[in-house]
Amino acid sequence: MSIVTLCPQCKTAFAIQAEHYSAADAWVRCGRCAHVFEVDQHLFEIDPPVDQVQSPTDDVSVFPAAVAQVSPTHPLSSPAGQPANEPSAALSVVVSVMAVVLLGLQAVLFQRDQLVAINTSVAPIFNAVCQSLGCRVDWPKEPDKVAIDSTHFKQLGEDKFSFTLSVKNQAPYFLGTPALELTLTNDEQGDVVRKVWQPQEVGLPNMLKPKRSQTVEMVFAVDEPWAGKINGYRALLFYP
Repeated sequence: MSIVTLCPQCKTAFAIQAEHYSAADAWVRCGRCAHVFEVDQHLFEIDPPVDQVQSPTDDVSVFPAAVAQVSPTHPLSSPAGQPANEPSAALSVVVSVMAVVLLGLQAVLFQRDQLVAINTSVAPIFNAVCQSLGCRVDWPKEPDKVAIDSTHFKQLGEDKFSFTLSVKNQAPYFLGTPALELTLTNDEQGDVVRKVWQPQEVGLPNMLKPKRSQTVEMVFAVDEPWAGKINGYRALLFYP
């Protein structure tokens, strides 16, 4: 059985004898990393193989600063609860880079609709990714960038009416086409008839081109006695 001390900085084990205590008042300097520490705070008993034990007297000297220097014999595993090795700087950098890349990919995936609307050539890439992740790519829905450019309403017969709508996409990229809510009104009775049309029901495409207007005309009939009461209308675009 041998008594050794373990350098708390480089985790190297050193053989210790009694003269090390008296020579430097229990303070020693590591012969490997030059770290100074109290020897009696880091003592351990080991039973090393015979061919691995060195004579401690050949590895110890006393310095005028009253600090004994010991030279390393053989590395010793750190005691329980004390980490043997600190994470390397390279590993920390790799982990940090991977975290940044992951956050970037999440941000890109979150903005996939707008990215595809800005550059439609990347649509196959996002469609393939979403197919594996269970998500979908759709045209952006931004009500503040879609406006009614113009409307025209007229009565074609006793119960037949025509409504012309021009929808403008004010964004510099593609947008999803909103639904239309048309309300026919009467000055005295208020709302008479209200109907909601999806884009495909009125002949609009499912997306609007950047900075462009799309115009459609709808012809429909209103049953009596409501048809004779209509003298106004109100149109509203919205995303369901």
